[in-house]
Amino acid sequence: MSQSRSYGKLRAVVVLPFLLAFASVAGAQAITGKVSDAAGLTPISGARIHVVGTTTGTQTRNDGTYRIAIAPGTYVLRVSSIGYVPRTDTVVVGASGAVRDYALQKGGVQLDVAVVTGTRALDRTVASSPVPIDVLSHTELTGTGRVETAQMLQAAAPSINFPRPTIADGSDHVRPMTVRGLGPDQTLVLINGKRRHTSALVNINGTIGRGSTGVDLNAIPSEAIDHIEILRDGAAAQYGSDAIAGVINIVLKSDATMDATLQLGSNYTINQRRSVDDYQTDGDLATAAANAGGILKNNGFYHVTGQYNHRGSTDRSLPDARTQYLAGNPNNASYIPQIHFRSGDALVNEYGGFLNGALPTMDNGMQVYGFAGITRREGESAANWRQALNNNTVRGIFPHGFLPFILSTIDDMAGTVGVRGNAMGWAWDVSGSYGRNTFDYNLRNTNNATMGMQSPTTFFAGSLKADQRLLNLDFVRQFDISTLSGPLNVGLGGEFRRDGFAMGAGDEASYKDGGVKVLDGPNTGAQPAPGAQGFPGYRPSDASDNGRTSTALYADLEANVLPKLLVGIAGRAEHYDDFGGTQNGKISGRYAFTPWLALRGALQNGFRAPSLSQKYFSATSTNFLNLGAGLVPVEVRTLPVASGAAKALGAKDLTPETSINKSLGLVLTPRPSASLTIDYYRINIDDRIIFSGNFTGTAMTNFLASQGFPGVGSARFFTNAIDTKTRGVDVVGRYARDMGEIGISRFTVGYNQTRSFVTRVSATPPALASQQAVLFDRIERGRIEVGQPHNNLSFNLDHTANPLSLNFHVQRYGEVGFRGSAANSSLDQTFSPKWITDVSLSYSLPRNTRITIGSDNVFDIYPDLQIPGNSNSNIFPYNGISPFGFNGRFVYVRARWER
Repeated sequence: MSQSRSYGKLRAVVVLPFLLAFASVAGAQAITGKVSDAAGLTPISGARIHVVGTTTGTQTRNDGTYRIAIAPGTYVLRVSSIGYVPRTDTVVVGASGAVRDYALQKGGVQLDVAVVTGTRALDRTVASSPVPIDVLSHTELTGTGRVETAQMLQAAAPSINFPRPTIADGSDHVRPMTVRGLGPDQTLVLINGKRRHTSALVNINGTIGRGSTGVDLNAIPSEAIDHIEILRDGAAAQYGSDAIAGVINIVLKSDATMDATLQLGSNYTINQRRSVDDYQTDGDLATAAANAGGILKNNGFYHVTGQYNHRGSTDRSLPDARTQYLAGNPNNASYIPQIHFRSGDALVNEYGGFLNGALPTMDNGMQVYGFAGITRREGESAANWRQALNNNTVRGIFPHGFLPFILSTIDDMAGTVGVRGNAMGWAWDVSGSYGRNTFDYNLRNTNNATMGMQSPTTFFAGSLKADQRLLNLDFVRQFDISTLSGPLNVGLGGEFRRDGFAMGAGDEASYKDGGVKVLDGPNTGAQPAPGAQGFPGYRPSDASDNGRTSTALYADLEANVLPKLLVGIAGRAEHYDDFGGTQNGKISGRYAFTPWLALRGALQNGFRAPSLSQKYFSATSTNFLNLGAGLVPVEVRTLPVASGAAKALGAKDLTPETSINKSLGLVLTPRPSASLTIDYYRINIDDRIIFSGNFTGTAMTNFLASQGFPGVGSARFFTNAIDTKTRGVDVVGRYARDMGEIGISRFTVGYNQTRSFVTRVSATPPALASQQAVLFDRIERGRIEVGQPHNNLSFNLDHTANPLSLNFHVQRYGEVGFRGSAANSSLDQTFSPKWITDVSLSYSLPRNTRITIGSDNVFDIYPDLQIPGNSNSNIFPYNGISPFGFNGRFVYVRARWER
């Protein structure tokens, strides 16, 4: 009931006022017109018309026409299209609007675009920015068959990694994404320039990003996105916590278009567990999406997106040849190895919608704006197979063993409402935001063995919730100062944020010890593990509801101090009620040696506040250990860092991670149709928060009992245990060429080289050292140092010759590695680089319909097989560390209609 009330409240507060306003107004002041080819006067579709100094803009329709709703005033328009010389024009909009037609000359191809991320100046572009920024259009994002936002980003930006963990509990449902080889929680995500809330999920299993909580990018429907700006530089002094690796700003669609998209696809791949001539199909994909936008008077607009994604599960596990039944069972003699596990993508059904809009500008120049979205994802992944001979199998319920399934229900909701205007030369913006993500765990096809034949086979195992409340106030103004070569852009502002994290207990059957012993077999009377098999539920002792607040003030200055020298200075002071204050600064610059060659760089310090989930996450299950007096129940605990048991083991209160970012780069733009950027970076992070290894054993249990915490058999907690150094280089090249009747080609090449090193490890606390425990083990060090690609190369060719267009995308994922424990270093393995090729062909039909057929991973490439003995390699041939997964070839067809 509380969830339904929350959804209703969000709709009432955010969505309903917009819908009422949109229904009540019609007609508008606007700039309208048509963009044509100057030679033949044929219409140009997809041309970009942008109001310089703002985020307002649109694209021409198929007939070349366009419409931009805007208040009366004088504006500068920039009109551009690949293959044509861009135009800049001053337009005066009166009470009846304005009409402007443009005839573009062929011969020039303009790649530079305006940006709003990493700067508060109104006229900054990609090439003129002092720090590296990528701008990915919706066309670039949809150039392959991928429909998940995170996968689209990985294909388009080499600095992004998005591995596909499997059999990793909740991480199968919210897969972590990283930038520049750092953690998922070290990249800040914005929507329309406003901070996005994080997922509720804590990645506690053996995956990349273990111990982190990142933003669930896939909760943002890809069809709602106009473009994405990726700031590849630290920006804590500008945006606050988390912006160590960079910033991803997702800009929602705001144009007055209407379209619908349907995509169907499936993996069609050689079955690796049978013969090379045998194919299998799985991972069926079905996506349906629609957009509708409209223009209101006085600069008002609305844009609504709805999207549904279905992704079927995949499985690349091998037949299970192990003995399945108790000794003497006749089924052992007749058993033929079968597929028992499910190693691959989880099954997902996801549906949601986004609204982006603004009310008409008032007579006093103020405007109310807002955006909101609601997404629900229902997933199903598998745990490990339970054999019939296992003491935790109730053989009266599952005589042949069973495969537990973890079911997720992930609800994500967010909304922002703001008012903007101008006063005394200052452009001001005040806004309030609320975002929430909840993760409910359910299980099916499993049992609680301690309940015997009375055990249910379905369980509710508990819930997680993360939420965020924001208040932002921003001011921007330009000052003309005679001693400077250009206006001084001044940005000032403040932010108030309240973060929350809560855990809810599962039903009693999901965690309790029902008192029933093993009912049959040679271990009759033995003690099975309490709780639901596959995922023991959260207990009432784990449940909590925690929050904290922070306040921040910032100042941002930017100006051309010399004709060729742009300098930016930013500072931010922030105070958290749980650990105190932090101050961060940034200086950046760009020097133009010539109109086509510039040097740029930045130096800054940054921070990332420990997340509430890292402070308060708690989980408990029970195992039975032989402590000298028979089997004794002991708790396996993930300890909140402030708990008594954690303190007894030497845990300390978490402090912020602190960073120093340095970057230096070259920008080459020898012609409007070609650009090349090369940026070196170095990121040092101190007091990085990690999730410790498991501290276990009889001595550990006895030690904790002596400290007043009896029955704890295994423990782990979060800690500021390490310092790291990350260094690398990004290279991005773009080139576009108009070949006349043959068509227009656009080439993009991207390369990222990244290496991370652990430079310091905190001494193991005496309480742990005395138990021969290690705070930060070799496996975790391997995930940081070799677990992500050291290099990534991508090449993309998009060629359009109406009505045909071809997209050819090749990506080389560099080697990744796995390290075993100190006692099992023989399991170390390096997985070799792989080339993945994606191809698609599109054809425009009458009535504004476009058909695309394509294949991702067209050559059916898989990662290297795991070495024998590594992670059940006789059952799981592939490691989930693979940056491109292990599903094989994907074939799809997409139909798109627009008006």
